[in-house]
Amino acid sequence: MAGERTTTLNEAARAVQVWAYPLVFAQRVRLNFTQPLDPNAKRPLNSAGAPLNAFGHQRRLSDPTLTVGVAPNVDTLYSVAWLDVRHNDFTLRFPDFGPRYASFQLALPDTSTPITISASAPGERLPVVSIAGGPDRLEVTEDEVRLRTWWRYVMVVGRILVEPEASDDALDATHRLQDAIELRRLPVSDAPPPTGDLSLARLSRQAETTEPEAFARALRQVLDDADPALVDEPLQRTLTRSRLLDNPSPPESADGLRHGLQDIRAHVRGLGRPANGWAINDTGTDFGGDHLLRAAVAHSQIFINPVAEALYPVCEVDSNRDLLDGSVHDYRLTFEAGSLPPARAFWSLTAYHAKGLLVANETGRYAIGDRTPRLTYRPDGSLTLEISAARPDTTANWLPVPAGPFRLMLRLYRPATTEWDPPPVIPKPMRKMP
Repeated sequence: MAGERTTTLNEAARAVQVWAYPLVFAQRVRLNFTQPLDPNAKRPLNSAGAPLNAFGHQRRLSDPTLTVGVAPNVDTLYSVAWLDVRHNDFTLRFPDFGPRYASFQLALPDTSTPITISASAPGERLPVVSIAGGPDRLEVTEDEVRLRTWWRYVMVVGRILVEPEASDDALDATHRLQDAIELRRLPVSDAPPPTGDLSLARLSRQAETTEPEAFARALRQVLDDADPALVDEPLQRTLTRSRLLDNPSPPESADGLRHGLQDIRAHVRGLGRPANGWAINDTGTDFGGDHLLRAAVAHSQIFINPVAEALYPVCEVDSNRDLLDGSVHDYRLTFEAGSLPPARAFWSLTAYHAKGLLVANETGRYAIGDRTPRLTYRPDGSLTLEISAARPDTTANWLPVPAGPFRLMLRLYRPATTEWDPPPVIPKPMRKMP
């Protein structure tokens, strides 16, 4: 009987890990951005962190020193605000971005995205946005977007395109656009809002995903801040069986948390539709009741856009189905003429360490795409990218990767279709490191 109880507890903890992982990770992202223990601390230039209810503006493109979240892009400067809509109403107004790509994603702490706002044509003005607490509702007109939610927090993620190797003058122009974003806050009560469990800010990411006590502390705060409808009766029964919210949590549930984390990591390679070694999540943020899909997306690319705004194929294996590893092979990726990534705005290919962080390299190049200076096409219009840890003879089409495991992510902003398949990543004999 004791063995049966342990098995039931482990299975329940495993299921709770899969369900709660995106929620706990999203909370970690918020804590990392807002730094509640020292909200006005000076941030590095590549951070978009800021106190709660204020915009933080990234002034320098992401690089390997940025460890907030996972899989940052290096195409746009981020502007990020975490808003407490349980205690405030907000209005957002945007400047004229002209022909420059700019989008603003409204995301919830369950990692879903009700809407991303961007211009459908160059020079089109973005609508006014109002965000407040209340029954879940999204209203969209040509001039206004109104979002209501029972979740305590809403994250606004702005992405403003900058050119690779942009000059200081070009960055300054983007900074002026960031500074012209107008956020107005109207408190709905004179009483100060509760601060929550500030000690969570001291927890490590590893602890809150593997240690029952830390996981329980993080999950309790998630539930305090959540839409009351988040936990239905079947889920409540699973939570009860897992005993993860008991005080103290049983140490045996650590096995269940570990197995749940293994399930999530394994599913990353099967995100959505498989194609030539790539995993293509062509449902975007429409997770429905697929908790494992939501968790795997959070693990590899948390807070992605809806698929109408961006598509994110991920590759971890080569054409032989072997894991990508820069200490074992060099690689080549060829887009045939007429089969370049079908993006109406822009596309890029980014390399990450297996854990989703950018790869430090001698050139400072972390992505390559249609706007990369000096990119070289073949006479027939095809494009071959060299992917390796060692510098090739010519570097125009080189994407550096680590001398170890890595993953690739394509980004197609405003994809023309979701049915396009990226070509396979082809291994080739490894060039000797200098």
